[in-house]
Amino acid sequence: MQFCYGEKNHIRILEEAEFWKRQESEHTVVIREIVTDLEDEFVNILKDYQRVLSATEASILQYIERLNRSCFTITPEIAENITYMIEITLKQSQTFIEFLNSMMKNSNAVKNNFAAPIVISHIIRESEYYVGIAKAYLNQVDCK
Repeated sequence: MQFCYGEKNHIRILEEAEFWKRQESEHTVVIREIVTDLEDEFVNILKDYQRVLSATEASILQYIERLNRSCFTITPEIAENITYMIEITLKQSQTFIEFLNSMMKNSNAVKNNFAAPIVISHIIRESEYYVGIAKAYLNQVDCK
């Protein structure tokens, strides 16, 4: 994400967060599909992540729609709300990454599946990309 949009940066970060929460939610399904014998413990946690990430995506989308109806007027209170949402999404992505790393280390089903570590490593890199975007946004907000 480029940070050259001025006040529109708040909208752009919401769009990024909505996109990446959808991606992460879909990634939980991808993992369950490619690791068909994944241990129940990990399957259940992935399903929990899917629910939480989908709910976060929906909340962000509702917020964007509300902003759209107000012609994207960004008050200091709205900017603060957006910052708070991004902090939440950042923490979600960080814990998701930690879980995926733990699963790769502790799941025999993942270890015994040729494609799984490759796919999961790719998913981790994508979530790390979002973490970088979120941190950059939060650092930019802190500089104001």
